[in-house]
Amino acid sequence: MCGIAGIYEYGRAVGGVTADTVTRMRDRLAHRGPDGAGVHISEDGRVGLGHRRLAIVDLVHGDQPMFGDGGECLVFNGEIYNYPALRRDLEARGARFRTDCDTEVILHAYRHYGDACIDRLRGMFAFVLWDPRAARMLFARDPLGEKPLYWTARHGTFLFASEAKALLAHPRVDAEVNTTVLESYLANLVVPSPATLYRGINKLPPGTAGTCDAQGVRTWRYRDVTTERSFLDVSLPDAAAQVRNLLDRSVQARLMSDVPVGVLLSGGFDSTSLVALLRERAARTSTFSVGFADAPGLDERDEARWVARHFGTDHHEVTVSPREALESLTAMVHHQDEPLADPVCMPLGFVCALARRRGVPVVLAGEGADELFWGYPGYVRAMRRQRELQLLQRLPVGARRVLTAAVPRSRRRRGFDLLVGAVGGRQLPMHYPLGIPSSLRSEVLVERPYDPPLIPPQLTGGEDALQTVAFDTQHYEFTLRLPELLLMRIDRFSMAHSVEARVPFLDQELVEYAYRLPVRHKLHGDRTKVVLRRALADLMPERVANRPKQGFGAPIAHWLRGPMGDALVDLLTAPAMRHYFRTETIAGMVAEHRAGQGHHAWFLWPILNFAVWHRVWVEGEPADELTDRMLRRCTVEAR
Repeated sequence: MCGIAGIYEYGRAVGGVTADTVTRMRDRLAHRGPDGAGVHISEDGRVGLGHRRLAIVDLVHGDQPMFGDGGECLVFNGEIYNYPALRRDLEARGARFRTDCDTEVILHAYRHYGDACIDRLRGMFAFVLWDPRAARMLFARDPLGEKPLYWTARHGTFLFASEAKALLAHPRVDAEVNTTVLESYLANLVVPSPATLYRGINKLPPGTAGTCDAQGVRTWRYRDVTTERSFLDVSLPDAAAQVRNLLDRSVQARLMSDVPVGVLLSGGFDSTSLVALLRERAARTSTFSVGFADAPGLDERDEARWVARHFGTDHHEVTVSPREALESLTAMVHHQDEPLADPVCMPLGFVCALARRRGVPVVLAGEGADELFWGYPGYVRAMRRQRELQLLQRLPVGARRVLTAAVPRSRRRRGFDLLVGAVGGRQLPMHYPLGIPSSLRSEVLVERPYDPPLIPPQLTGGEDALQTVAFDTQHYEFTLRLPELLLMRIDRFSMAHSVEARVPFLDQELVEYAYRLPVRHKLHGDRTKVVLRRALADLMPERVANRPKQGFGAPIAHWLRGPMGDALVDLLTAPAMRHYFRTETIAGMVAEHRAGQGHHAWFLWPILNFAVWHRVWVEGEPADELTDRMLRRCTVEAR
């Protein structure tokens, strides 16, 4: 795992790229790669590539930038899990390898297959390859979006990096707010790709590739798992057997490493599944958990300890206090780059730091299982409403509009958004809006220049209502919420501590199969993950299999009643905040929340994230100074 950054002055006849500039960009990513660093500047000064290395495979070799036989120059972030098979194929075609590193496979694959090499890669990746003979850059992000790639093009210069902060180190890039997507951020807790909250900075969508040459930048979607909208005709036993086979293979592939591999363990079904699939090496596996001493309802350490004892792992845990949470707030936002307003970012940072301290730089995590196999309680609740919503959709349009107008708009009424979708003739995805409901967005925003689109794919003929809402929901999860929020939070907060996180549930072959399994194989009454439970029935302890789902979270409601609430009120006094928000309304919500008159934590957390991000990245206040100021206020309030 690594950090990459670089420059191509495609619109300039005489290049001005310097090693100092590329190094400055590259070293903003030092946390992503503490084990090595490299820079390449082309002879004409138009191209510069930088790399920071976290050594996982072939620890001695594998330094980057890496060069091909034709002068190609590659910087790569990720892991190619099928590289042994690709290497054998390429060697049969005459390729001669100098290392045992998966990076080199990309160079040889490009030489033999050109741009089509991207579709042969199976893994998590973002890479940029400079081809001097074609005078162009080829870049790509993996199909599920496990690894990030940010880019911008201005004044004939193309810039790219693993994180936006590296682009901001370039003298031509300023941190300006992209106000057109602020409402979308509040609705989704993150900005959908290709936009970001930085004006002019883009993030490459999952499954997307691009080129930059003298004509500029062109991008295209090379793979999209959400295009299939038909269910497979397969029995539950056959589906379970295939899921088990694919998941076994996925876990084994993700053990590829020359350093120790551990598991992030909550004690829930998904993370326990990973430990169970490692049962033959459990005694040699370290597991890591995080808890909160002041929030027993969110603390799963007892369950994690039980699972660790059951399988005999080497278990470690860390506890987060309200003070430690406040101390880490600005560091959290610093590593987010742009706000990822999911409270899980906080405990993820602590548990990944623990893994690094214990000498385990690779961890497996359970991300993706709930989206792929329908594990969320919200899915159960939404399916219970299907009959009523479908009846509503059959009413005349006028009657639906009258009914909607009669429904009061409450601050907490997410159901109102679902109702509006049904009235429009097509239900919204089950998880939308993930963040702030539309009624509250209109209450707190100064302007609403942008209506967050959900633009699902065009309907194919013959879809029934259940099929439509099921595939629309999966489309939302796999094009926005999963790649841009959940996977980016684990990328940022594993890499913040020089740890590589791997997610076996998002193996491409497994996703493409399970994505099309019928709803009844995933959800039956109140029973979630039906096919996954059946696939792992022989491995899963009964205590875990029958335990109600407890989401991995953080006690933000408690924190916002204390010093974090003070910090938010203080941040709202800045003149800049009044440009975006009706700050008096938000301050009133903080007061209500602290007085126990409303549960506004999920609405306040995205605004706190934005306010800290704006102060640090846009206004330029050093993160340490902001942290010190918040802690001093906390001390004064406590007296």
